[in-house]
Amino acid sequence: MKNKMAEQMIDPLWGYWVTSSDYLTDYDRRVLMDLYQPLVGSDAISLYQLLWNQRQVLLSERKQHAQLLNLLDIDVQHLYQARIKLEAVALLHTFSTKDTLGSYLIYQLHAPLSPQKFFSDNILKTFLYEKIGHYEFSRLQKKYQPQALPQNQQLTDITHSFLDVFHLSSSEILKMSEQSTSTVTTPAQPQYTSQQLASFDWQLLADYTASYHVSSEDIAQHQNELFNVHAFYGVTEIEMADLIANTLNVTNNKIDIQRLQNIAQKRFEDRVNIKAHDEQNNQKTEIGPDDASVLKNFTATERQLIKQANQLAPAEFLAVKKRQMNGFVGSSETGVLRRLQQRAVLPLPVINILIDYILDNSATLTQSLVEKVANDWAQNDVKTAPEAIQRIKNRTHNRSKTNSTARKSPYKNYQPHKEQVTDWTKHQAKKVDPAELAELQKQWHEFKNNS
Repeated sequence: MKNKMAEQMIDPLWGYWVTSSDYLTDYDRRVLMDLYQPLVGSDAISLYQLLWNQRQVLLSERKQHAQLLNLLDIDVQHLYQARIKLEAVALLHTFSTKDTLGSYLIYQLHAPLSPQKFFSDNILKTFLYEKIGHYEFSRLQKKYQPQALPQNQQLTDITHSFLDVFHLSSSEILKMSEQSTSTVTTPAQPQYTSQQLASFDWQLLADYTASYHVSSEDIAQHQNELFNVHAFYGVTEIEMADLIANTLNVTNNKIDIQRLQNIAQKRFEDRVNIKAHDEQNNQKTEIGPDDASVLKNFTATERQLIKQANQLAPAEFLAVKKRQMNGFVGSSETGVLRRLQQRAVLPLPVINILIDYILDNSATLTQSLVEKVANDWAQNDVKTAPEAIQRIKNRTHNRSKTNSTARKSPYKNYQPHKEQVTDWTKHQAKKVDPAELAELQKQWHEFKNNS
C-alpha cells in the first residue's frame, strides 16, 4: 500500500509493533552471521536481532522509533537503510497503518533460510559470492554441506523400524485408522437467537474496526464467538473493537478468535476495579416494577442478590464475589463458567446465583460442583434468579427435615453428680457468757506471763 508513510523515510515519533511468523534458533543465528551479514551489513543484523527481542503481545504496547534509534545509536537514514536491506533478503516484512494513537509500522520478522535453500537461490548465492569472494564462498559451502555416507564401502542398513521396537495390537491400529478417517468432533460453539444477537450493536463494531481493514464478512463469521465474549465478560462494542485491533492477524487482517478470547481473559484477570456495565443483553432478564410480587417472599438480602445477578455478567459477578471472600479468580474457574455458558442450558442470572451458591459452600468453582448444580437446575426448569434461590431454599429445608429425624442421644437421661454443701444460713451461732469469757482471758494472760 503506497501512502505518505511509505514515501517518507522514518519519523522518530511513529510507533512500531513487532510480530513474527517463525522462531529463531541458535542454528539460525549462526546462519545469519555467516550468510546474511555479508549481504546486509552489521546495522541491519543489529536491527534484526533487536526486533526479535522486542516482540509485543498487545498492539497498544507499541513503542516509538525514537527509542529504537537510541538503542541502536544510529540516525534515521541508517535505520531506514538497514530496514530495507532486511526486507530485500526476506528477513522482514513492513506494514504501515494508523489508529487513534497515531501512525505506526508493523514489523513482521522471518527466520533465515536454511543453508541448503540459501545456496539453491541463484540471486542470494551470487550476491554472496560477489561480496566475499571465491575462497570464503567455497569454505561456507563446505561448512554447510550435509555430510554424505561413504561411497567406497559396502554398507548394510540395519536400522530398526518403529514396529520392530514397539508392539501394538493390530485391532488398535485398525481402530485408530478408522477414527482418523472419521469426522473430527469440535467443541460446540455457543448458539444465540437473532433477538439476543440484535442486542449487540454490530454496525458500531464494524465502524470502529473499519480503520483496521476488518471486513464485515469476517465479523459475521465470528458473530457467535464475539457475542459470547460480550455476554460472559460484559465487553462493550468499543472494548470489543479494541480487542480485535490488538489481536488481529496482520498478515491477512483476519480476526484471531483464540487470541482474542485469551486477551479478554487476561484483561479480566488483571482488572482491579470491576464495575457493572450498563449494557445488558436479552439473556439478562431483569425483574421489572410489574414483577414486584415475585420478590415479596424474599428477604432484603436475597432481593439484593437477585438484582445483582440480573445486572452483572458472570465474570464480573464472580470477581465481585471473590473480592467479598478476600480471594482471587482462578483461570480454571472462568474456564468452567465459560463452558457452562456455551452449553446454553442456564440463563446468565441463574449462572450468577449458581456462582453465589457454590462459593458459599466451597472456596473455588470446580467442574464437578458446577455440573452437579447446573444439571439439577436444568432438570427442574430453573429459568430465573428468583427460581434458583427458591430451589436452594427448598433443598435446604428438605435437608433440615431429614436431619431432625436423626437418632436421639443415649445420654439424654444422664444427671451429673451434685456435691452436698452445708447451708450456714440455717445454723445459729452460740451465745458466749461474759463471766466465762473474762475467766478465759485471765487464764490467757497468766499463760503468756509465765512463758
